[in-house]
Amino acid sequence: MQNKKFWFYQLKSFLPLTIGYLFLLGIIKLLTILYYIPKSFFWDVIRFSLPFLVIWFFINSYQSAKRLKAIIKEQGIPASTPIEAQLLHTNKLQRRKSDHLIRSLRNHQQEQLDHVELYSHEIKNSLTSLQAAAENNDMVPSKVIRQAVQQANYHLEMLLNDERLAMSSNDFNFEWVNLEALIMTILKQNSSIFISRQLVLKLQHLNGISVLTDKKWLRFCINQLLANAVKYSPNGATIFFNWVDNSLQIIDQGTGIPSSDLPRIYDNGFSGKTGHQTTKSTGMGLYLVKKITAQLNFDLTITSKTGQGTCATLHFPGNNVRHKTIKK
Repeated sequence: MQNKKFWFYQLKSFLPLTIGYLFLLGIIKLLTILYYIPKSFFWDVIRFSLPFLVIWFFINSYQSAKRLKAIIKEQGIPASTPIEAQLLHTNKLQRRKSDHLIRSLRNHQQEQLDHVELYSHEIKNSLTSLQAAAENNDMVPSKVIRQAVQQANYHLEMLLNDERLAMSSNDFNFEWVNLEALIMTILKQNSSIFISRQLVLKLQHLNGISVLTDKKWLRFCINQLLANAVKYSPNGATIFFNWVDNSLQIIDQGTGIPSSDLPRIYDNGFSGKTGHQTTKSTGMGLYLVKKITAQLNFDLTITSKTGQGTCATLHFPGNNVRHKTIKK
């Protein structure tokens, strides 16, 4: 491909000389007709001049090829013709683009390695706490085992979902999802936490609401937002699931997020002042949820006040929401 481009530019640069040569031959031909010069003179001119023209073309092409090779190897030779300047410019652009792509891939790879290390560390912490409990006691309470296993499963799921999102092609499956049924399934799976923490769950205005989206990823988002609400809520508090204006709100009565932290809550690995108060915070939950919503058909916003709780809202486009009338 590069050779084809080189010869294209060479022929293009040789075109003015070729046109001039043909124009000169035309004049000579006209003179032979007007002054009755023998035709052999015209053909003798072509026979002697054409080889010189061809030889000059190949010598010039050979010199240009050598200079181009030196330019590509960055030997500091400046371009002396428009052809070489264009080739040099194209080469620089391609190299710059390649370098940028390589840097992006390296940064992405390093980011994924950092995530794997983070989640692996959290899983190891859960297993270490379980091991310590077993070493110190002949009988380990089931509550301790459940908590350790649950934390390990939570971070393993985060790791797997992070890896899936990192893939360039995600095979999303859009379908109509009954929102209330999905939330009830999530609550049932986490019922042991709510019982141990004496948390109250309230669902409001969710009857007959369906949204068009990927069920698996919506479930992950809701589960992660619920985990945050549980994590920062005091024992005996109430967590609300509220549907209003084509949006699902998850509202807690927890510690809230300081206003200084709000602009950075979606950053990779940012846990903030509130997150530093618990060893269970990795700062990855909201980052992943925001990353998912950017690829799907809904959005996430967070509002919070310190000491008054947090409201996480998933906004859905109106044409992706279906209201089903419940018959009484």
